[in-house]
Formats: sequence, structure tokens, C-alpha cells
Amino acid sequence: MSERTEFGFERTHCDCRECQINCRFMPGFLIPADLDRMIPANADPYNWAEKNLLASPGAVVMNTATGETSRIYTLVPAVKKDGSCINLKDGLCTIHETAPFGCAFFDCGPERENLSRKGLWEVWKAWQEDGLYARLWKYLQAQKFTQKAPEVLRARMREAEA
Repeated sequence: MSERTEFGFERTHCDCRECQINCRFMPGFLIPADLDRMIPANADPYNWAEKNLLASPGAVVMNTATGETSRIYTLVPAVKKDGSCINLKDGLCTIHETAPFGCAFFDCGPERENLSRKGLWEVWKAWQEDGLYARLWKYLQAQKFTQKAPEVLRARMREAEA
């Protein structure tokens, strides 16, 4: 099997405690290409999404020309009652091979800020085109399958680690 890449970067493989903290509090966001990888063939994407995804308020981004901030709404893995990713079992990812972009390409190593921006750019384009990504987000939001804002989840993560 060839190594998975996105935007010229190879996926990460670390599963240390520091990396798992995101799995426990804030599973990573999906990019549109993740839907092709994650949704089983012949599955109804909306039914699948209800069981596996949440609509997140998403990342806060700034327009460098105007200084104005806005959000890019993102899809994220669903979570268990304790807030951990539904795909985290016994400290391991049960969907490692098809894990979402925000999980598969980030770890405790050097920050990949530019990579995150590229992923968010793909999400923004999907919104502009009203692609499946945007339609699933709107559907989940309407059905109240939602995640808290990333800044709220980060605060909980810091509090738990303190």
C-alpha cells in the first residue's frame, strides 16, 4: 500500500499520549476528499453522517486584506458521551487508514500551519460549490448533530491536562 499524502505531505503515525489528547477532546476536521475515503460504497451519505459526523462551528480565519474574522464550518468525527472520538478504542484509532485529514496529518511534531490552511481552503471551496461537504454540514446542523466550537474544546483540553 502506498503512503497517503495530502497537499504534498505524508500522513503522520504517532500515537503517543500527547497526540491522543486531541482524540479524547477534539477530533480533527475532515476535508472533502475524506468523504470519498470514509463513506462506504453504496451507503447513503446522510444516514452515514448521522452516525459518524458532527457539524462544527469550525475554524476562525482572518481575511488578511480586511482584518475581518469569520468561520469556516467543518465536519468532524462524532464523539462519545465523554467527548472522545467515536473511533478511539483502547487508545487506538479504529479507522487509522481512512482517518480524517485533521487527524491523519497532525501530531506532536512540528506545527503544520500551512497544511492546516490548505485543508481549510479545500473546505471553503466545497462551501462555495455547495458540494456534498457543505450539504452534509447543513443537514447535520439542522438535525442538531453538532460539536462545540474548537476554542471551547481546546479550553477543556487545557483544563484536563493542567
